[in-house]
Amino acid sequence: MTKTQCDAVVLGAGPAGYVCAIRLAQYGKKVVCVEQSELGGTCLNVGCIPSKALISAGHFLESIKHASDMGITVGDPELDIQKLVSWKEKVVKRLTGGIGMLLKSRGVEVLRGRASLLSAGKLEVATPDGKVVVEARDVVLATGSEPAPIPGFDFGPHVWSSTEALSPTEIPKRLLVIGGGVIGMELGLFYRQAGSEVTIVEFMDQLLPGIDPELVKVVQRRAKKAGIKIHVSTAAQSFSEESDGLTVAVETKGKTKEIQADKILLTVGRRPVAPSGLEAAGLKTDKRGFLETNDCCQTKTPHIYAIGDLCHGPMLAHKGSAEGLVAAGHIAGKGGAKWDHSVVPGVIFTDPEIACVGLSEAEAKEQGLEVKIGRFNFAANGRALSMHAAEGLVKVVTNAADDSLLGVHMVGPNVTDMISEAAVAIEAGLTAEDISLTIHPHPTLSEVFMEACEDVHGLCVHSPK
Repeated sequence: MTKTQCDAVVLGAGPAGYVCAIRLAQYGKKVVCVEQSELGGTCLNVGCIPSKALISAGHFLESIKHASDMGITVGDPELDIQKLVSWKEKVVKRLTGGIGMLLKSRGVEVLRGRASLLSAGKLEVATPDGKVVVEARDVVLATGSEPAPIPGFDFGPHVWSSTEALSPTEIPKRLLVIGGGVIGMELGLFYRQAGSEVTIVEFMDQLLPGIDPELVKVVQRRAKKAGIKIHVSTAAQSFSEESDGLTVAVETKGKTKEIQADKILLTVGRRPVAPSGLEAAGLKTDKRGFLETNDCCQTKTPHIYAIGDLCHGPMLAHKGSAEGLVAAGHIAGKGGAKWDHSVVPGVIFTDPEIACVGLSEAEAKEQGLEVKIGRFNFAANGRALSMHAAEGLVKVVTNAADDSLLGVHMVGPNVTDMISEAAVAIEAGLTAEDISLTIHPHPTLSEVFMEACEDVHGLCVHSPK
């Protein structure tokens, strides 16, 4: 058994952990980063990046199918799934290799193995070469999350998690997706574009629970047009293996029906993964598996921090990275290192895309705020029309008292890139008038945000009276 000492040790090298480790090193700290799997964590290896690679391929397939609308004659496209998965792996390896290079260039020591907390400032790492004891003044827990199961649907050859769905050996003829949230909708749409007959079952009364219904309607309309069968307010109960595939029993409004499938994709959410030895460090998770933290990402045990999916808030890579920067800043004694959870943009790579930041109209009203709403449709935007992507809208929620932006909600082409302007505007305390008076280049998609802000005051030039 060997021993190493450092200023800070980070458990987990995902988007939260590796960002925190690098920032600590930039502040002059001696850092050890422990990772039991691959650098980059879930996001880079079996999450954000590989899913977006497949989704990009699906969008490309869809574009080819409609190329004739622009006068381009293309034969029927064929998908080589093995080649697509291989390309996806190359994208992942390039990014994870880059993280390794960044950590090395900053002098961060990477330990490969599983860590257990022995006390608040000491942990043991089981590496392939033996056990290593690491002592540090500060410990940052960034151990991530894993797919959540439900009774009757254990992950296995018939029931995929998102991990298996990102590396298929073949495209199933019939795919049943349990869970119409972000992951279910993103991957369900990809598999439909790749040729599967897709059925989506969602327990809540709308797809993408928590997203503004105006946005969801646009995506749901496109999904149905693509041939996806959708069942909301429906619970999956059990499945059985038959000679011709799988039979899945679901319940809707007290009635049970059966759905035939060849594979089941279970995407009902994720649950945090806590490191072993929490009790030895004076910590325990709540009933849902999360650790409580303050706005500096500190747990109740001094010098132990928790970031990313292990603590409350949306399970988003960029949220985890932001928390990693806050934790690093607080450890290094930087003033003002605090976590602001009110401006966390969310992006969904459906077709069309969805992006949101700030309060929804319903949330603002629940807080007792009087709101004014502005909208503008992509159908009236020249750039969207020229891209053959005119479905969707931008919705702006403002405080009627002072015109400040409370929330911005988008569905349409490239809105996952457009939302950053809205996030900056809310963070900076700008008003709808500020945005409408800012010159936006023409012809661009960004004009839709500007015109939605003009619409708040009934002054949108390109909307009919």
